Amino acid sequence: SVRYNEDFKREVVKAYIDCDKTTTEIAAKYNIAKSTVLEWVKKYSKECQYMNATLNFNKAKSAKEVRQLN
Repeated sequence: SVRYNEDFKREVVKAYIDCDKTTTEIAAKYNIAKSTVLEWVKKYSKECQYMNATLNFNKAKSAKEVRQLN
């Protein structure tokens, strides 16, 4: 069985969170099983969403944008 590194797993989860693609489309793009995508999303999605929220918060240019994010 193939072992994927943590960075690759996070990249797949980030792609799933950031895009409007289905797990089937993501699986096809990265040449992995749909069940693997779902497993990784379950494992890493909170971490990736937190990272995205932090990045978005840091990019916010006004108090209004910050309020919208919260």
